[in-house]
Amino acid sequence: MDKALDATSVHTMQVSGGRKLADVHAVHGGDRCTGLLTDDDGYAWHFIILGERIWVTPKRRSAKLADHTGAQVEPGRYLPVEVSSPGFAGTLAQHTSAGCHMRFSTLKQQHVVVTKGAESRMDGRPVLTVNAEQGDVKSTVYLATTGEPVPLRVVGRAGKESFTTTWEDYGVAPTISAPPKSKTLPPLS
Repeated sequence: MDKALDATSVHTMQVSGGRKLADVHAVHGGDRCTGLLTDDDGYAWHFIILGERIWVTPKRRSAKLADHTGAQVEPGRYLPVEVSSPGFAGTLAQHTSAGCHMRFSTLKQQHVVVTKGAESRMDGRPVLTVNAEQGDVKSTVYLATTGEPVPLRVVGRAGKESFTTTWEDYGVAPTISAPPKSKTLPPLS
């Protein structure tokens, strides 16, 4: 699963009770990441992450995201946020950071029951399924069996919530930069 860290393009969708909670499309380049987070109400935020620094901008105006004065953040204006930021800004930082810094090597330190599944095909490509279980989290990982054995998709369930993550574009190094200073707002604190 550590090979998932080499994927440039990652897409994760979380669903609960048939309703989409979050949909994250991200492009990774080392500790840099950019992408789009869409919530269950159809609002979307573009994000840029460079190491521990996170900036977000809405795709359309929303009362959910306000700057340090309480005014709505305009599309195209980037608000620096942190996981500890108050209110919705902190929630956005948590979701975007989780989507960009998912590290499977931590599984090695946790009790996860893994069993070999069946050989199958995914989008015409031969794969091997691997089933993983940890508490109430159950998932199936689809590993490529041709070329390098990289993860292509994981489908899982945790209680009433389900998730799907897809990895693509292995070995590509995108250029990801901070937003222009002229488009960056002052931090919340």
